[in-house]
Amino acid sequence: MTINDERTQVVDDQTRSGLAALVDVILPGTTRLPSGRSVGAHESWLDRVLDADPRLVPAVVAVGSAAAESESCTLADLVVRVGAHVESAVFALTSAYYIAPQVLEALGYPGQVRRPISEATAEERYSEDLLAPVRERGAIYVPTPDSAG
Repeated sequence: MTINDERTQVVDDQTRSGLAALVDVILPGTTRLPSGRSVGAHESWLDRVLDADPRLVPAVVAVGSAAAESESCTLADLVVRVGAHVESAVFALTSAYYIAPQVLEALGYPGQVRRPISEATAEERYSEDLLAPVRERGAIYVPTPDSAG
C-alpha cells in the first residue's frame, strides 16, 4: 500500500487574499489569543483542513473569491453574494485556526497526551453538574429478553 502525501493547492493567491480579509473579520484576535491572520489560518493550516475534507473546497473558493472581489468584507455581504457557502467557509477557517500551534499554546492545550485517570483531580473525576441530568431523569430500567429458550 502506498500513500500519496502530495498536496495540491486548490486556493489561488487572489482567493487566499479574500480569505485573509474574512479571517480578519471572524478571528481578529484578543488579548489572550492571536489573530487568525497572524497564525496563517488562511494559509497552510487551511490547506490541511481542505486536505482532510475536500468537500469544503467549493465553499471556501466561492467565499474567498467573493471576498477578494468586494470592497468591504462583511459576513452579511458575503451571505448575500454566496449564501450558504459562508457557513462552510467559516467552519474551515476556524478549524484551521484551532489547529495552529500558537493557538493551542495560547489556550494551554497540551495535545493528545497520555493522562491516566489516577492522575485526575477530584473535580475531573466527579462533578455534580455532570450528574445532575442523570439524577433529574430518574432510574431507567430496560428489561432483558428472557434467557430461557
